[in-house]
Amino acid sequence: MAQQRRLTAEHLYSLPIVSACALDSGGGRVAYVRTVADADANAYRGSVRVFDLGSRGTTVLTRGVARDAAPAWSSDGNRLFFLSDRSGTMQVWCIDCAGGEAYAAPAIDGSVSDFSVSPDGRFLAAVAVDGQARRDVEARGWRRITRQRYRADGIGYHDAYPRIWLLDLVQGTARALTDGTGFIAGPAWSPDGAQITYAGEHGADADGVAMRELWVMSVRDGSLPQKILTLRGSVNAPAWSTDGSRIAFVGSDNLKGAYGLANQRLFTIAAGGEPTCLAPSEEWTCGDATITDIGGAGAPSAPQWMADGSIAVLGTQRGATRIFVIAPDLAIREATPSTLSVNAFGPSQSGGFICCASRSSTPPELYNINAGGALDRLTSETKTWCEQTGVREAARLSVDGPAGPLDAWHLPSDVSAPRPCILQIHGGPHFAYGETFFFEFQLLAAAGYDVVYCNPRGSQGYGESFAAAIVGKWGGPALADCQAALDTIILQGGIDEKRLGVAGGSYGGYLTAWAIGQTRRFAAAVAMRSATNLESLWGTSEVGRMLELELGGTPAQIPEVYRRNSPITYADEMRTPLLLIHGERDYRCPPEQAEQLFTALYQRGRTVEFVRFLEADHGLSRGGPPKLRVARLNAIVDWFDRRLT
Repeated sequence: MAQQRRLTAEHLYSLPIVSACALDSGGGRVAYVRTVADADANAYRGSVRVFDLGSRGTTVLTRGVARDAAPAWSSDGNRLFFLSDRSGTMQVWCIDCAGGEAYAAPAIDGSVSDFSVSPDGRFLAAVAVDGQARRDVEARGWRRITRQRYRADGIGYHDAYPRIWLLDLVQGTARALTDGTGFIAGPAWSPDGAQITYAGEHGADADGVAMRELWVMSVRDGSLPQKILTLRGSVNAPAWSTDGSRIAFVGSDNLKGAYGLANQRLFTIAAGGEPTCLAPSEEWTCGDATITDIGGAGAPSAPQWMADGSIAVLGTQRGATRIFVIAPDLAIREATPSTLSVNAFGPSQSGGFICCASRSSTPPELYNINAGGALDRLTSETKTWCEQTGVREAARLSVDGPAGPLDAWHLPSDVSAPRPCILQIHGGPHFAYGETFFFEFQLLAAAGYDVVYCNPRGSQGYGESFAAAIVGKWGGPALADCQAALDTIILQGGIDEKRLGVAGGSYGGYLTAWAIGQTRRFAAAVAMRSATNLESLWGTSEVGRMLELELGGTPAQIPEVYRRNSPITYADEMRTPLLLIHGERDYRCPPEQAEQLFTALYQRGRTVEFVRFLEADHGLSRGGPPKLRVARLNAIVDWFDRRLT
């Protein structure tokens, strides 16, 4: 029976992923998306669905061979707009809820990444990059680089910059509202439909890592957009108040806020006024920074204005992404439990929230949380899958770390003791593990490995001092905390200390490589999309300049700090068998990082293997081609099976 229920990497193909959470204006229906992998096409198929809160029934609006995503209601609730690649590129489509086939909104030459519906339902403000510039580059065979960050992971080269386009559904036209001279994101309509606000970043040094400007433009009179605010750190996800007098947004007036060393805060601003920070000293940071491998993390989430003038916003706190509500008198309440991580939400008419959320044993589903905090699960898209695969709950525990208490989780296997155990380390470094579903961890537990993970110093959700505790010493404090979590689990009994593994991706890959250069307690290691040489990373990564803040300067200014903090410096000490996994199109941590460490260890006669995925970028584990994700998971299990059993 246990053998029949054993989870395999191939179960990723059948796992339904629930995303989005759009309530209609009447508050009785919730639109969401159910996405599954198509193994034959090596692609994803998304279906737009509507859950009726009254009847508790679900209506499937779209189905087929397209990836549909990001549903948004018309103001009258009669239509749903959504993104779809059914035409070959992501465009905005529409479907009447009464029935019928989906039909396309006016097309844009490019791929739409975001859109917003006007209050009267006639117009759409869509974000897209003009595709002609890329075709021009491909035709001539070269490109001229004039900015330091000339490409972005998952996006490619910045041959052109995004614009906001106005789609007129009555006239059937599309025209650009912005000039494409910088980066823009998050368009939002004013309640009267006369204006659009959005975040942006312009100028010679604009690179799109963080938007720092807030813009407003009039749609009716054709006047030029006006920049109303610039912050030093970031400006994201603006949203108008219900009366149109103020704009709320998430951001930071600290340069370190662009990279996670300072918290993202909730701000409001009135026309012609100065911004007001509504939560200037909270431990939690705005946004979803709780990592999962079945969805993204870190993307800005727009604040939601409540009927009483309160503002609800997502915030990451101590291993969970929660909804926080800030009242007009600045009182703050936690609207969701710490056992659930929310990735999308909307206020309900009853004073509570509808949200899309997950926990360690449950992939994302829709939930209703009433004003009193009671939780009601609405959808059961993943129920059968979970029952068939036998996924399990991770136990949360508090660890006595070298510098104070730490949050950690233990996902046990069901094999006989003494059991092999794998320490997993998260990326970022300023993200967090927590109360969310992780397919890779479940797979390792099903394969007979206990899994331990924690939030070491540097993680988000524990205050700015905790996040900044690794500045200038990227490896030491975090590794000490991770080992403290591992030691705590070992002391509970049942773990074979001779069969310990360590694995991680991105910064977690960095810390994995760092660990095997500092200790020989691990019998096997897997470093994925890792940073290994910080000196070269500074100049080759799309975000390498973050190291100036993380380490205290540039490689030219503090070369010894870069060398001291680079895992490759300790290659002589590395004896642990190491598997390196990297994507060919990774611009965040370029493949040269793995190449350097592979060569250094190979030349020393160490046990090292290198798996390179051809059509993969830095986000392979979360959203890469399904077949490559499955192959990656199988490679990890195979490596540990060869070394720890």
